[in-house]
Amino acid sequence: MIRNNGDFSKISESIPKKQIKCYVKESFPHFLVTDNFFFVACYFTKTSVEDFKAKYPSINITDLKSRVIVITDWALEIIKVDSTEVFTSYGGIEIKLIVKSFKTSLQDKDKITLTRYPVNLFRDDEMKTLI
Repeated sequence: MIRNNGDFSKISESIPKKQIKCYVKESFPHFLVTDNFFFVACYFTKTSVEDFKAKYPSINITDLKSRVIVITDWALEIIKVDSTEVFTSYGGIEIKLIVKSFKTSLQDKDKITLTRYPVNLFRDDEMKTLI
């Protein structure tokens, strides 16, 4: 995506769009998800929030901290930002995980603990070199 100047459509056919199962590291003030190695910020569409509220009317999205969610429909966007103000960026670039649809299980058996402390994807040397 970075090599194509942010044009995800040039590579989207070659990458299968699978569901993303991830852990919610933080839900407020930023919604951060992790794969146990790196964390990224999620940005929810209005439709995804409305669908979640319809399925779980008594639960706020911020209640999902320390839970597992499955992102069933998503997109990536790359934008220019001021990296001194946006900590989930590097070199003026932020890649946003746009959540269009997701689901969760709110049962206690699905609550997990991370085995390591995830780091910001934009602090990874390989990612910084690519940017």
